[in-house]
Amino acid sequence: MPTWLVVTLAVVLLLALKILAEAPEIQQIIAPKIQDHHWQLISTLLSDVESIAAVTAVILYIKGAPERRAQRHYEAWQVIDMAAAAKMEVSYARYQALEALHRDGLSLQRLEAPNANLASISLPNAELSHCNLCMANLQQANLSGANLQGANLQAADLQNANLKGANLQGCNLQGANLRNAELWQVKWWDADLTEAELWWAELHIEDLEGARLCGTIMPDGQQLDRDCSDHAPHGEPYA
Repeated sequence: MPTWLVVTLAVVLLLALKILAEAPEIQQIIAPKIQDHHWQLISTLLSDVESIAAVTAVILYIKGAPERRAQRHYEAWQVIDMAAAAKMEVSYARYQALEALHRDGLSLQRLEAPNANLASISLPNAELSHCNLCMANLQQANLSGANLQGANLQAADLQNANLKGANLQGCNLQGANLRNAELWQVKWWDADLTEAELWWAELHIEDLEGARLCGTIMPDGQQLDRDCSDHAPHGEPYA
């Protein structure tokens, strides 16, 4: 039997004895052979049982915190996995689960959420490397400082998203919508921005050194085709 259950039963028993010790009419019904002075002794011994019960309850709550936390995380991942398996685009439960896991400091590495509607989600400094957010709606998402290295963000909608300081190295951003996104201090090395749109995005063009640019629309509307000759056919992996 678990320790918490034993302690709980003991506290309940003590409380029952205290109540009984202070109720003579019940004593005569339940235990008529016990004399009054014995009940008085029991009442004296249990005079602080409420305090004992309160302290015990607090201890049990603290002791059970790790188990409750683990159970909460397990249930959150179940929600996320079920939404992915059902190919659900809109799932408020998944949205909440992702934010909750991130608040608890858990990694979201290799997250599978293609086509998911995660607009305005807040995941600053999140570990999202190698995740699949292909065609996801990430409008106005807070991904500042997030690690998205090797992530699949092909055709993702990142309009007005905050990606300041994010790691997008090796990230697939083919056809992504980055209009008006905040892109200061982003790490772009080996990121694929083929046919991505960066209209009005906040960044310096020189910051894109190391990224693949082909049919890429710059913040000023200029199209850059710097790396078209080095590209595999659109949508196909590189060797």
